[in-house]
Amino acid sequence: MKFKYIVSALLSTVLTLISFYVIAEPQVDSRMNRSDIIVIDSMKVFGDLERPGVVFPHDKHTDALEKQGKECSTCHQKSDSQLVFKFKRLADTDKESTLDIYHTDCITCHQDNADANLETGPVECGTCHQVEPAQTAHREAISFDASLHARHIKAADDKCESCHHGYDAITKKIEYKKGEEESCRTCHGNETVGKVISYSEASHQQCISCHQEAATSDKIENQHTAAGKCSSCHEPAQLKQITKLDRIPRLDRNQPNTTFVKSFDIFTKQMMDAVIFNHKAHESAIENCSSCHHETLKSCDSCHTLSGTEKGNGVTLAQAMHNIESERSCIGCHTRQSKTEDCAGCHSLVQKKSHISDRQSCRSCHSVDIATLKSDKAAGRKLAAGRYHLKNKVPPQIDVKELPEEVMINVISDKYKGASFPHRSIVASMMERIADNKLADAFHNDKDTVCQSCHHNSPEALDPPPRCISCHASDDDKQDGRVPGIKAAYHQQCFDCHQALEMKEPDSTNCTACHDEM
Repeated sequence: MKFKYIVSALLSTVLTLISFYVIAEPQVDSRMNRSDIIVIDSMKVFGDLERPGVVFPHDKHTDALEKQGKECSTCHQKSDSQLVFKFKRLADTDKESTLDIYHTDCITCHQDNADANLETGPVECGTCHQVEPAQTAHREAISFDASLHARHIKAADDKCESCHHGYDAITKKIEYKKGEEESCRTCHGNETVGKVISYSEASHQQCISCHQEAATSDKIENQHTAAGKCSSCHEPAQLKQITKLDRIPRLDRNQPNTTFVKSFDIFTKQMMDAVIFNHKAHESAIENCSSCHHETLKSCDSCHTLSGTEKGNGVTLAQAMHNIESERSCIGCHTRQSKTEDCAGCHSLVQKKSHISDRQSCRSCHSVDIATLKSDKAAGRKLAAGRYHLKNKVPPQIDVKELPEEVMINVISDKYKGASFPHRSIVASMMERIADNKLADAFHNDKDTVCQSCHHNSPEALDPPPRCISCHASDDDKQDGRVPGIKAAYHQQCFDCHQALEMKEPDSTNCTACHDEM
């Protein structure tokens, strides 16, 4: 009898685990995704919905209206020359009248098209209000990068007030202030709050209204976005067709060419030496201002202070600049760059050997002595700018002709012979990869930096550097557990570099790709 209960308990546990796995297994949504799908659930402002929201394919309706010679005003009204995205109304008044607008106008239009033998939509409740609609929304966010921004500046005749405005707390009016332009998200959040409409509504209202006015203008070259078409801005294939400028003029917002990164007044008190930040150089390397800044374009230390503030979500300036996981931090951005094709080979090794970068990592950025700056601000800034440019000069290049052309790695020879290492050609390839890399120019402070990715812990003055077996003992010798043996060290070094560079040859699973058999 006990055995029966045990079996029953085990079976129940197994079934529970299986059911848990089935529930936890992510379900793939096989429904068709469209960038123009809008869920009409406007009635929720009056309380819980009695029926599911209506899945509305916007571009399909736009195309149908165009064929009939109609435009956006067929469905949308205007306020102050801008479209209001509510259907056939400027505001929500009451539940009954709003509901009547949808049912009367939508169903009447569909029925009229049906009577005229035109392609049309449903007229029955269950066909519009579906619990599991056949189509779902998937919109790719458009990137308003520096190229697109520059094109809009030209189209607007350098009138930034065409798009940018801010709220003046004194005059209590929406005004434009030259040199104080901010991101739209400075004021417009995800939801409408009082008179401040949501970011989504604000951007659509501003962009679509402008493009509608410019639709027939000869002044705008290569106008990509069709006003009123969701796919123009949110369909991946359409986004790839947006023309990129070969040369992007610098955005003018009274920003400095060179500045200091500081947690508070650098001329009164500072824990670390100053960091010189070449703002102009970084502008050309990023997608847009938001790549570094948040909603506001104010200086980093206005929110991120030495000890952290509520305004900066408790993130200190040091954390903001050094967080390797952050997309906006200095270290985070530089780390991502180190994983690119030209840099990944060496930096995959450097990351595992932190002592390589410890010697110079802080001083690479914190390079200006505070005492020098305190006495004379103007002289200090001039010194900082000059030192930055000196630091960014290309470091002495390695004369590859002085390097051994080939190195035979044959410390261990048992089943396989030693491997021939094409030393000169590999170093030449590494130097060629970073020849025009500005980050390499700034942080590779001497010609031996490239060598350190392989010859780590080797004194820079030694020529030739010590052999690997000086630290990595053979299998027969006693080895510190923290340091791999010579065989493991060689293979780890080579394999990690090849994998980081996604090299298919030599084949790391085939020993004879590098070694001849004995």
